[in-house]
Amino acid sequence: MTFFDKLRAAAVARETLLCVGLDPDPDRIEGGAAGAARFCIDVVGRTADLACCYKPNAAFWEQYGPDGWKALAELRAAIPGEIPVIFDAKRADVPSTMAAYARAAFDVLRMDALTVHAYHGADSLAEATRHVENGVYVVCRTSNPGAADLQHLDARGEPFYLQVAELARRVNAAGNVGLVVGATAPEQVAKLRAHSSLPFLLPGVGAQGGDLEASVRAAWNGDPAGCLVNASRSVLYADDPGRAARELRDRMRALVTIAA
Repeated sequence: MTFFDKLRAAAVARETLLCVGLDPDPDRIEGGAAGAARFCIDVVGRTADLACCYKPNAAFWEQYGPDGWKALAELRAAIPGEIPVIFDAKRADVPSTMAAYARAAFDVLRMDALTVHAYHGADSLAEATRHVENGVYVVCRTSNPGAADLQHLDARGEPFYLQVAELARRVNAAGNVGLVVGATAPEQVAKLRAHSSLPFLLPGVGAQGGDLEASVRAAWNGDPAGCLVNASRSVLYADDPGRAARELRDRMRALVTIAA
Protein backbone atom coordinates (compact mmCIF):
# COMPACT_ATOMS: atom_id res chain seq x y z
CA MET A 1 0.00 0.00 0.00
CA THR A 2 1.40 3.39 -0.97
CA PHE A 3 1.37 6.41 1.32
CA PHE A 4 -1.60 8.05 -0.37
CA ASP A 5 -3.52 4.75 -0.42
CA LYS A 6 -2.90 4.43 3.30
CA LEU A 7 -3.88 8.04 3.95
CA ARG A 8 -7.02 7.69 1.87
CA ALA A 9 -8.06 4.53 3.71
CA ALA A 10 -7.51 6.14 7.11
CA ALA A 11 -9.42 9.28 6.11
CA VAL A 12 -12.40 7.30 4.83
CA ALA A 13 -12.46 4.89 7.78
CA ARG A 14 -12.54 7.78 10.29
CA GLU A 15 -14.35 10.30 8.09
CA THR A 16 -11.68 12.87 8.84
CA LEU A 17 -9.13 15.07 7.10
CA LEU A 18 -7.29 15.90 10.32
CA CYS A 19 -3.54 15.51 10.73
CA VAL A 20 -2.19 16.13 14.23
CA GLY A 21 1.27 17.66 14.54
CA LEU A 22 3.40 16.15 17.31
CA ASP A 23 5.82 18.97 18.14
CA PRO A 24 6.87 18.91 21.82
CA ASP A 25 8.02 22.11 23.53
CA PRO A 26 10.41 21.51 26.48
CA ASP A 27 9.11 24.71 28.09
CA ARG A 28 5.63 23.20 28.25
CA ILE A 29 6.40 19.50 28.78
CA GLU A 30 8.39 18.19 31.72
CA GLY A 31 10.73 15.23 31.73
CA GLY A 32 13.01 15.88 28.76
CA ALA A 33 12.81 13.68 25.70
CA ALA A 34 11.21 10.78 27.58
CA GLY A 35 8.55 13.13 28.90
CA ALA A 36 7.93 14.44 25.40
CA ALA A 37 7.44 10.91 24.11
CA ARG A 38 5.00 10.07 26.92
CA PHE A 39 3.09 13.30 26.35
CA CYS A 40 2.76 12.80 22.59
CA ILE A 41 1.91 9.11 22.89
CA ASP A 42 -0.91 10.10 25.25
CA VAL A 43 -2.18 12.61 22.66
CA VAL A 44 -2.09 9.89 20.01
CA GLY A 45 -4.17 7.68 22.28
CA ARG A 46 -6.75 10.45 22.69
CA THR A 47 -6.98 11.31 18.99
CA ALA A 48 -6.35 8.10 17.04
CA ASP A 49 -10.03 7.69 16.14
CA LEU A 50 -10.26 11.33 15.01
CA ALA A 51 -7.09 11.80 12.93
CA CYS A 52 -6.05 10.15 9.68
CA CYS A 53 -2.39 11.15 9.97
CA TYR A 54 0.29 12.34 12.41
CA LYS A 55 3.13 14.73 11.66
CA PRO A 56 6.14 15.01 14.00
CA ASN A 57 8.38 17.95 13.11
CA ALA A 58 12.04 16.94 13.16
CA ALA A 59 13.29 20.10 14.90
CA PHE A 60 11.12 19.60 17.96
CA TRP A 61 12.72 16.20 18.55
CA GLU A 62 16.25 17.13 17.47
CA GLN A 63 16.37 19.84 20.14
CA TYR A 64 16.56 17.09 22.79
CA GLY A 65 19.77 15.73 21.30
CA PRO A 66 20.37 11.96 20.94
CA ASP A 67 17.59 11.24 23.44
CA GLY A 68 15.20 13.06 21.13
CA TRP A 69 15.88 10.66 18.28
CA LYS A 70 15.23 7.72 20.61
CA ALA A 71 12.01 9.34 21.78
CA LEU A 72 10.90 9.96 18.19
CA ALA A 73 11.45 6.28 17.37
CA GLU A 74 9.41 5.34 20.45
CA LEU A 75 6.61 7.65 19.34
CA ARG A 76 6.68 6.25 15.81
CA ALA A 77 6.32 2.72 17.13
CA ALA A 78 3.34 3.74 19.28
CA ILE A 79 1.25 5.16 16.42
CA PRO A 80 -1.31 2.61 15.14
CA GLY A 81 -0.04 0.91 12.00
CA GLU A 82 -3.01 1.88 9.85
CA ILE A 83 -2.42 5.61 10.42
CA PRO A 84 0.33 7.13 8.24
CA VAL A 85 3.04 9.39 9.65
CA ILE A 86 4.64 12.35 7.88
CA PHE A 87 8.18 13.30 8.92
CA ASP A 88 8.08 17.08 8.70
CA ALA A 89 11.79 17.67 8.17
CA LYS A 90 11.69 19.91 5.06
CA ARG A 91 14.87 18.35 3.68
CA ALA A 92 16.76 19.82 0.73
CA ASP A 93 20.25 19.39 -0.74
CA VAL A 94 22.15 18.04 -3.73
CA PRO A 95 21.02 14.60 -4.91
CA SER A 96 23.53 12.50 -2.95
CA THR A 97 22.58 14.22 0.28
CA MET A 98 18.88 14.08 -0.48
CA ALA A 99 19.25 10.35 -1.02
CA ALA A 100 20.66 10.04 2.49
CA TYR A 101 17.84 12.18 3.91
CA ALA A 102 15.29 9.92 2.24
CA ARG A 103 16.93 6.73 3.52
CA ALA A 104 16.98 8.16 7.04
CA ALA A 105 13.30 9.09 6.91
CA PHE A 106 11.93 6.03 5.16
CA ASP A 107 14.31 3.14 5.89
CA VAL A 108 15.57 4.03 9.37
CA LEU A 109 12.79 6.03 11.01
CA ARG A 110 10.08 4.12 9.08
CA MET A 111 8.13 7.25 8.25
CA ASP A 112 5.46 7.06 5.57
CA ALA A 113 6.09 10.49 4.04
CA LEU A 114 8.60 13.33 4.11
CA THR A 115 8.39 17.08 3.55
CA VAL A 116 11.05 18.53 1.24
CA HIS A 117 12.09 21.81 -0.36
CA ALA A 118 12.32 22.15 -4.14
CA TYR A 119 15.09 24.75 -4.45
CA HIS A 120 17.70 22.22 -5.64
CA GLY A 121 15.49 21.12 -8.53
CA ALA A 122 14.22 17.94 -10.13
CA ASP A 123 17.34 15.77 -9.71
CA SER A 124 17.29 16.36 -5.95
CA LEU A 125 13.56 15.71 -5.63
CA ALA A 126 13.96 12.49 -7.62
CA GLU A 127 16.05 11.00 -4.81
CA ALA A 128 13.02 11.25 -2.53
CA THR A 129 10.29 10.40 -5.04
CA ARG A 130 12.03 7.20 -6.16
CA HIS A 131 10.80 5.69 -2.87
CA VAL A 132 7.52 5.05 -4.64
CA GLU A 133 5.64 3.59 -1.67
CA ASN A 134 6.36 6.70 0.38
CA GLY A 135 4.88 10.18 0.08
CA VAL A 136 6.83 13.35 -0.68
CA TYR A 137 5.27 16.72 0.15
CA VAL A 138 7.00 19.61 -1.61
CA VAL A 139 6.89 22.89 0.30
CA CYS A 140 5.06 25.26 -2.02
CA ARG A 141 3.34 28.19 -0.28
CA THR A 142 4.13 28.37 3.43
CA SER A 143 1.91 29.54 6.29
CA ASN A 144 4.16 32.24 7.80
CA PRO A 145 3.97 35.98 7.01
CA GLY A 146 7.43 35.90 5.41
CA ALA A 147 6.11 33.64 2.65
CA ALA A 148 5.57 36.69 0.47
CA ASP A 149 9.26 37.65 0.57
CA LEU A 150 10.26 35.07 -2.05
CA GLN A 151 7.33 32.81 -2.83
CA HIS A 152 5.30 35.56 -4.51
CA LEU A 153 8.11 36.90 -6.70
CA ASP A 154 7.39 36.98 -10.41
CA ALA A 155 8.79 33.92 -12.20
CA ARG A 156 8.05 33.74 -15.94
CA GLY A 157 4.89 35.74 -15.42
CA GLU A 158 3.58 33.75 -12.46
CA PRO A 159 4.21 33.74 -8.71
CA PHE A 160 7.20 31.59 -7.87
CA TYR A 161 5.10 29.21 -5.79
CA LEU A 162 3.20 28.23 -8.93
CA GLN A 163 6.50 27.29 -10.56
CA VAL A 164 7.23 25.10 -7.53
CA ALA A 165 3.86 23.41 -8.03
CA GLU A 166 4.71 22.79 -11.68
CA LEU A 167 8.07 21.26 -10.76
CA ALA A 168 6.29 18.98 -8.26
CA ARG A 169 3.93 17.87 -11.02
CA ARG A 170 6.87 17.08 -13.28
CA VAL A 171 8.53 14.78 -10.73
CA ASN A 172 5.29 12.98 -9.86
CA ALA A 173 5.76 10.03 -12.21
CA ALA A 174 5.03 7.56 -9.40
CA GLY A 175 2.00 9.45 -8.11
CA ASN A 176 3.54 9.97 -4.67
CA VAL A 177 3.99 13.76 -4.59
CA GLY A 178 1.92 16.38 -2.79
CA LEU A 179 2.21 20.07 -1.93
CA VAL A 180 2.48 21.92 1.39
CA VAL A 181 0.15 24.92 1.18
CA GLY A 182 -0.53 27.12 4.20
CA ALA A 183 -4.12 27.44 5.41
CA THR A 184 -3.31 31.03 6.38
CA ALA A 185 -3.55 31.97 2.68
CA PRO A 186 -6.83 30.53 1.33
CA GLU A 187 -6.64 32.71 -1.80
CA GLN A 188 -3.35 31.05 -2.70
CA VAL A 189 -4.81 27.64 -1.81
CA ALA A 190 -7.55 28.28 -4.36
CA LYS A 191 -5.08 29.53 -6.96
CA LEU A 192 -2.93 26.46 -6.51
CA ARG A 193 -5.89 24.12 -6.72
CA ALA A 194 -6.83 25.73 -10.04
CA HIS A 195 -3.34 24.86 -11.30
CA SER A 196 -2.66 21.53 -9.60
CA SER A 197 -4.46 18.28 -8.87
CA LEU A 198 -1.75 17.10 -6.45
CA PRO A 199 -2.72 16.31 -2.84
CA PHE A 200 -2.40 19.24 -0.45
CA LEU A 201 -1.12 19.31 3.12
CA LEU A 202 -2.56 22.40 4.80
CA PRO A 203 -0.67 23.56 7.91
CA GLY A 204 -1.49 26.71 9.86
CA VAL A 205 -4.90 25.84 11.29
CA GLY A 206 -5.22 26.64 14.99
CA ALA A 207 -2.45 28.60 16.69
CA GLN A 208 -1.38 30.27 13.41
CA GLY A 209 -4.91 31.45 12.73
CA GLY A 210 -5.47 29.75 9.38
CA ASP A 211 -8.97 29.81 7.91
CA LEU A 212 -10.11 26.20 8.13
CA GLU A 213 -13.37 26.54 6.23
CA ALA A 214 -12.03 28.71 3.41
CA SER A 215 -8.94 26.54 2.95
CA VAL A 216 -10.82 23.25 2.89
CA ARG A 217 -13.34 24.60 0.40
CA ALA A 218 -10.50 25.87 -1.78
CA ALA A 219 -8.43 22.67 -1.59
CA TRP A 220 -11.14 20.01 -1.72
CA ASN A 221 -11.21 18.05 -4.97
CA GLY A 222 -13.23 15.04 -3.86
CA ASP A 223 -10.20 12.92 -2.95
CA PRO A 224 -10.03 12.11 0.78
CA ALA A 225 -6.23 12.08 0.49
CA GLY A 226 -6.13 15.36 -1.42
CA CYS A 227 -6.88 17.78 1.43
CA LEU A 228 -5.01 16.96 4.64
CA VAL A 229 -5.42 19.62 7.34
CA ASN A 230 -2.77 19.84 10.04
CA ALA A 231 -3.25 21.21 13.54
CA SER A 232 -0.40 21.05 16.04
CA ARG A 233 -0.41 23.30 19.11
CA SER A 234 -4.18 23.78 19.15
CA VAL A 235 -4.63 20.03 19.68
CA LEU A 236 -1.39 19.08 21.42
CA TYR A 237 -1.73 21.59 24.27
CA ALA A 238 -5.51 21.69 24.54
CA ASP A 239 -6.98 20.88 27.95
CA ASP A 240 -8.69 17.98 26.20
CA PRO A 241 -6.83 17.03 22.98
CA GLY A 242 -9.56 14.59 22.01
CA ARG A 243 -12.24 17.23 22.23
CA ALA A 244 -10.12 19.74 20.28
CA ALA A 245 -9.48 17.15 17.56
CA ARG A 246 -13.16 16.21 17.43
CA GLU A 247 -14.22 19.83 17.00
CA LEU A 248 -11.84 20.25 14.06
CA ARG A 249 -12.93 16.97 12.50
CA ASP A 250 -16.60 17.89 12.82
CA ARG A 251 -16.05 21.32 11.26
CA MET A 252 -14.48 19.62 8.25
CA ARG A 253 -17.24 17.01 8.08
CA ALA A 254 -19.74 19.85 7.82
CA LEU A 255 -17.94 21.13 4.72
CA VAL A 256 -17.26 18.00 2.68
CA THR A 257 -18.30 14.37 2.43
CA ILE A 258 -15.33 12.13 3.15
CA ALA A 259 -16.08 8.86 1.40
CA ALA A 260 -14.43 6.38 -0.92
